[in-house]
Amino acid sequence: MARCGAARRGATTKRHAPRGEPMTPNETEATDTEATAAPLVSVILVSYNSGAVIGRAIASVPEGCEVIVVDNASPRGTGFMDGLARSARLIALPRNLGFGSACNEGARAARGEYVFFLNPDAALAPGALDRLVAAERAYGPAILMPSILSDTGRPMRKEGSILEPVPRAARLKAEEIAGDYCTRFVHGAAFLMKRAEFLALGGFDEQIFLYHEDDDLALRALARDLPIIVVPQAQVSHSGGKSSPPSWGATFAINRYKKRSELYVRRKYGRQPQMATDALRLAGGCLLALATLDMHRFMIRAGKLAGLLDGPQAPTGPGRDREL
Repeated sequence: MARCGAARRGATTKRHAPRGEPMTPNETEATDTEATAAPLVSVILVSYNSGAVIGRAIASVPEGCEVIVVDNASPRGTGFMDGLARSARLIALPRNLGFGSACNEGARAARGEYVFFLNPDAALAPGALDRLVAAERAYGPAILMPSILSDTGRPMRKEGSILEPVPRAARLKAEEIAGDYCTRFVHGAAFLMKRAEFLALGGFDEQIFLYHEDDDLALRALARDLPIIVVPQAQVSHSGGKSSPPSWGATFAINRYKKRSELYVRRKYGRQPQMATDALRLAGGCLLALATLDMHRFMIRAGKLAGLLDGPQAPTGPGRDREL
């Protein structure tokens, strides 16, 4: 179980009481002990209409860790905070700033020596944080990732990015993994690093609204010779795609932003996209999805096509188009 570290002077914070434990006037702000005892690890979760799944994620966090929920102005509100199994701090943003910006807000507010970013539809296995912290102390400054598994136990390894695609034949096989190993890719669903290192790196690029902010972070880390290490014995289960309720409109919007983010990252690193080729491929995908009556796949392809047609200079997040 992750434990509190040495005491450190800090500001008082508001918290939400665990389910079944009413908040008293004296508990609205942290006690002197809570204000001065800095946790070893601050776990940061970003919420956007994530009330249906985030409780499981928070319940998986060991006692002694600080839990920070950064809510991106969820239309469904933050009533889920009142039903949590353990206390957590809430940072309610005035508008949807995007995933990376919300993570940065959480990191700036965190009091832990380490920050661990966890998707709301994921959950920590027992001992995972201890193993990640132990690895960082053994190897030195690094980005540490757990082994991320689907709900069925299938490994969800990050093997490649939009700028560094890895052919399937060249990807690691399970039998080739015999301990901790280095990679060039960060999986944004779950990773740990020292808070000071994350902030010194500049955090996530706040120009990126949704998706590929982890690809950008990885490139900047590698440019500074900061290793990215996977610790397979530390495990996280990840439902994948369930952080917010699904809908065709949301699928379209998310993929539109995803394509915009891809164009931004390519432009940032001087990699010009093949706009015409990509447009033809996506248009063909839309037609095929319609022919097979696959509306989910159609919304994915149509959203990406819309993001492509928005152009490489379009902002990565909501502008006049308020899909989210």
